[in-house]
Amino acid sequence: MKHRHIILFISSLALAISGGIFSSTSAHAAELPSLVNTAIAKEESVRHTQDATPELTIEQRKDILAEIITASQSEVKNLQEKLTILDLDEDWSLARKQFLTRLATSSAYYSSLEDRLTRETVTLDEVKSIAKELRDWRETVYTPELKVAGNMLLIYQTDDVRRIVQARNEKIANDIKKLDRQKLVNTDTLKKYLGQADKSIKNAAVLNTKAKELYFIETIEPLQSRTLHQEALTEVITPTDAVIAEEPIDTQDQVRELSKEALKELKSAYELFFKMNDRIRK
Repeated sequence: MKHRHIILFISSLALAISGGIFSSTSAHAAELPSLVNTAIAKEESVRHTQDATPELTIEQRKDILAEIITASQSEVKNLQEKLTILDLDEDWSLARKQFLTRLATSSAYYSSLEDRLTRETVTLDEVKSIAKELRDWRETVYTPELKVAGNMLLIYQTDDVRRIVQARNEKIANDIKKLDRQKLVNTDTLKKYLGQADKSIKNAAVLNTKAKELYFIETIEPLQSRTLHQEALTEVITPTDAVIAEEPIDTQDQVRELSKEALKELKSAYELFFKMNDRIRK
């Protein structure tokens, strides 16, 4: 009977530490998405090849730009899908609506560049001009918008991860109580690890709440104020209109760092789950 209950506890821990719940959040939100990094690298490639290798052909330049556009379009679609499924209240939904509008505008802009590139009459000078236009637009419009929209996604994904980790922590706590009642094993070390995990989860909640509050003050409230003095969005937003004005870039960096620190705390809790699993198996 003792062996059976210990096996059940091990199974509970195995369930708690399974699932790969950090993979999606880390890949898509904790850092700028990989496709965007790829696009930025390709833009740098265009810049350097233009300066260092004049012999680069028009077709090679067009291929590089086409790859940038394809990667960026995929990233726009990915972010649109992830923002759409978030369960938001009215205030945050308003911000999401504007982000989705801007992302749609970005997608249309990329498509227009693609159309210009694929014209049979496009010249080498025009391709170079498109490359510069794309690079400048990404730096001044797209990347700042991506950061703001991505931070909303990161905040809510981090909250989702925290709830999952909290639920699994509570299940393990109940299992430890069962072991105590049946006096099957010494649970002092398990309780120590559990307490540390609980502290990490609470720290994560505090950090992500700070991120959410800062984001609300700096991003959501300004959007509300502007919306109260404007008619509903009925006109097509041009790329230059799409800039999120008065948004300090350091504030968005601070929001991102707070949520990333929250994720680190949650990962620490999971590492403690692994330690508990190893301990009970000894």
